[in-house]
Amino acid sequence: MSNTYGGWHPQDSSPGQPPYGQPPHGQPHGQQQPYGQQPQQDPYGQVPQSGQAGQPLDPYGPRDPYGRPANPYGRPDYQPPQYPHGGFQQQAAPPQQPLALRPVEAEPEPRPDDAPPTIGRAWGWAWGAFGASWGTWVLMSLALGAAQIAVVLLFSPSTLDGLMNSTDQAALDAAQAAGQTLEAKALGAAGTAITFLLQALLYAGALAATRTRTVRIRDFFFLRGFGGLLAYALLAGVIGFVSAAVPVVGGLIQAVCTLLLLPVPFLLLRRVGFGRALGGGVGLVLSHLGTALGVFGIFAGLAIASIFTCGIGLVVVAPVMLLVGAYLVQRWTGETVRS
Repeated sequence: MSNTYGGWHPQDSSPGQPPYGQPPHGQPHGQQQPYGQQPQQDPYGQVPQSGQAGQPLDPYGPRDPYGRPANPYGRPDYQPPQYPHGGFQQQAAPPQQPLALRPVEAEPEPRPDDAPPTIGRAWGWAWGAFGASWGTWVLMSLALGAAQIAVVLLFSPSTLDGLMNSTDQAALDAAQAAGQTLEAKALGAAGTAITFLLQALLYAGALAATRTRTVRIRDFFFLRGFGGLLAYALLAGVIGFVSAAVPVVGGLIQAVCTLLLLPVPFLLLRRVGFGRALGGGVGLVLSHLGTALGVFGIFAGLAIASIFTCGIGLVVVAPVMLLVGAYLVQRWTGETVRS
């Protein structure tokens, strides 16, 4: 009988429920769960497999450690994916092939010209070399030509007076008379020597073209063997003085010396030495006299023709003829020329 005042009697316990303070049926005394602790779980935190006592049956069958169905389609031949130790790992990206770079094709180097030297071959090579750097050649020819004209006028006062008083006949006669004195001729010879030193810059450019074909501004200022060039400039001044002092014979002497000494400036720029350059230059001309006469005649004819263009044609004629001379001297002495 129950206590109507809320008391409790053992008879009120529901069937199968152990009395308060007693362990459940089937659990020995002293092994009950302490108060406040959760029931024991799987030490690895895994969910009990389906089919165990007290768990509902999973319709997809057993699951893997990540909670995914081991056989989601119920196929008897299904094999779950195998993962390496430590879980799923991303597959390594396939190795990439290195980017193949197209090799840069180098420009073919100019070949040396080993053909027998002739005027035609020298002329063709000279025009090709001039065309390869025509802007540089024209610029240097104009600059050096203007400098040479300034030197001639500066060292020939009578010529300058005649140009300034071209309409006054009396002034012209006085200027011509002043130009016939020895002092005026000596001063003009000094101007000739200086003009050769300026022209030596073009010789240096022509000799550089035989090695590289194309030239730059700095190539004109590599005056190797400057001592020999200075001595040759004095010799050119002496020849100029003789040609001015002796009107007819002097002009002939100057023409012969110019022909025989054509190779000398190129040899001096190769540091041959003044004495050896003089002897070697004369020997080269005598050994190839026909070719030397042909070159000299062509140059003289083109120089005369340039008079009708007020000297402008010399801007092209002078560099080309110097290139012809450089080609022949290099080939006559056994040197190669870039074609």
